[in-house]
Amino acid sequence: MKILLAEHRGFCYGVKRAVEMARNCIGCEGKHYTLGPIIHNPQFVKKLEEQGIRAVKDVAEVSDGTIIIRSHGVGPQVYAAAEKNGIKIIDATCPHVKKAQQAAQQLLKDGYTVVVVGEAHHPEIKSIVAWTHNQALVVETPEQAQALSCYPRLGVVSQTTFAGKLFTEITAILKTKTEDLKINKTICTATEIRQQSAVQLAAEVDAMIVVGGKNSANTSRLADLCRQAGGKVFLIETAEELDQQDFQGVDTVGITAGASTPDWIIEEVYRKMAEFDQIIKQDITKLEAGMVVKGTIVDVRQDEIFVDIGYKGEGVIPLAELAYPVPENAADIVSVGQTIDVLVEDADSAEGIIKLSKVKAEEIAAWEKLAAALENQQPIEGTVLEVIKGGLLVAVFDQRAFVPASHVELRFVEDLSSYVGQKLEFIPLEIDQGKKRIVLSRKLLLQAQRQQREAEVYATLAEKQIIKGIVRRITNFGAFIDIGGVDGLVHISDMSWQRVKSPSDVVSVGDEVTVQVLKVDPEKKRISLSLKYAERDPWLDKIEQFAVGMIVTGKVSKTAKFGAFVEICPGVEGLVHLSELADHRVTNTEEVVKAGQEVKVKITDIDKSNKRIGLSISQAQQDAERSEFQSYLDDHHEIHVTLGEKFGHLFKRED
Repeated sequence: MKILLAEHRGFCYGVKRAVEMARNCIGCEGKHYTLGPIIHNPQFVKKLEEQGIRAVKDVAEVSDGTIIIRSHGVGPQVYAAAEKNGIKIIDATCPHVKKAQQAAQQLLKDGYTVVVVGEAHHPEIKSIVAWTHNQALVVETPEQAQALSCYPRLGVVSQTTFAGKLFTEITAILKTKTEDLKINKTICTATEIRQQSAVQLAAEVDAMIVVGGKNSANTSRLADLCRQAGGKVFLIETAEELDQQDFQGVDTVGITAGASTPDWIIEEVYRKMAEFDQIIKQDITKLEAGMVVKGTIVDVRQDEIFVDIGYKGEGVIPLAELAYPVPENAADIVSVGQTIDVLVEDADSAEGIIKLSKVKAEEIAAWEKLAAALENQQPIEGTVLEVIKGGLLVAVFDQRAFVPASHVELRFVEDLSSYVGQKLEFIPLEIDQGKKRIVLSRKLLLQAQRQQREAEVYATLAEKQIIKGIVRRITNFGAFIDIGGVDGLVHISDMSWQRVKSPSDVVSVGDEVTVQVLKVDPEKKRISLSLKYAERDPWLDKIEQFAVGMIVTGKVSKTAKFGAFVEICPGVEGLVHLSELADHRVTNTEEVVKAGQEVKVKITDIDKSNKRIGLSISQAQQDAERSEFQSYLDDHHEIHVTLGEKFGHLFKRED
């Protein structure tokens, strides 16, 4: 019986994140609770409770301590109640759910009647509806969508685990119910990928095992989709629910798991099915050479061991067939009571002894594992033995394998010597047992891991978010920043608030930097970042020293038809409009000032939001002249002398 695992199964990013946040609280000071079960898996919830983190149904049940919000999220009233009662909150709401909550809230603010597509009883749907002051309509089926009245404006969000095909069908109906339909497809791509992977596997096997909580909506939907693909489907929570009789005559079995299923439960199910496989194989009437069976070691001698394989007599394994390289003493390798796989070399020898081989059984198992890994594109571990022509020689399952140099890393590596002795994971490229040929690739695994990291990073990124990253590469147009396994670009125009000639003048490869997310485009795999927007604009600090009405000295940086730009301090420029250059009418800026000229200007306006400063040369001159006359008037304020009496002789005309 062949047992196959779905490529995408078990914890999604949001659930994995919530579980890790809960685990991090184990042993921490103070009481910790989860608001509802952290995941739809009673076995995991029970284990968490044994470690001191209990699930409660309501905030009112907690008088002090910390509450962990599960990935389904909650409404605003829960946060308010916790704050009122002095309860700390650890928010493990899935980023996808948070996005749906925010989208629903914004649609309501924008005047839309909000429709949430999903299961009304599901806690995630309840949390989304709560962010609309419980005004949102919930639609789960096309029939419910058809029964809706018509509305001027409809805004749609979806349950993150909802089936994509059904969502499309429902939204098509909603288009007939309004003239203004705004759709936010907040279905998590991980859910769709898991469903597609399960359906594809279900179509290839005789029976399908779906592992997950019986009360988990996404697990139940996973089972329904597998049933539609044909074949038997078994929905279980634990391996104990499996019955060997159900798999009699079954050649291939597929295993998948819902988003709330821990890896250790999936592994238990896999091991249980492997045990069934061995039991079924051993339920035979005749032992034949070439069979691989399980046996229990009953006696260990220096040069041989005896194994009980459940047949009419015990089998014997000589030292040469026990292990490679051949040990000096069998006791160095095995012990009494140990269960091992053995190959039957001779079931009915002349001496009446069943001859067995552990080495050959392990070799067969190795090739089976290699073939399964190739078929499912699963990673396998190997140890690099040496550098050979064209690549690396690797030991995997005690077999010799080859890794081409072009498949060691994402980019070609010239010197491979540093890999010798390392244990690394690989994806099989070619497995040919007849030719004893094994070709592996580490590059394919790294590419898959990069795609997974990309999905996780894109799911958590939001515009205006401030994050840290490492400078990985510098070009003439900007710098590429690693923000958790995914590169984003800081364009040269966003490197600094000052003009930058070259990105290398601002950053160096390996620098840790703080950046702001400007734009995220998951489809095109582009992330735009900014160094300058991650910090306060220095222009705002410099402008604090200036105020409207001040007269300052500046330098003309450039002239234009409409006036002159004057730098009043490094990095801060203002505009002297053509009308403010002089008291008389000016038609050409350079009649009054030229670039590089030092001038006195009066600040007439400061617009911080648009970073604009209004300046005037003429007003500065007027103020200077007024100041000159004022000093004279201040000295003679008690003497009643008019300006005509003082300066009249300058204007006397000769007859």
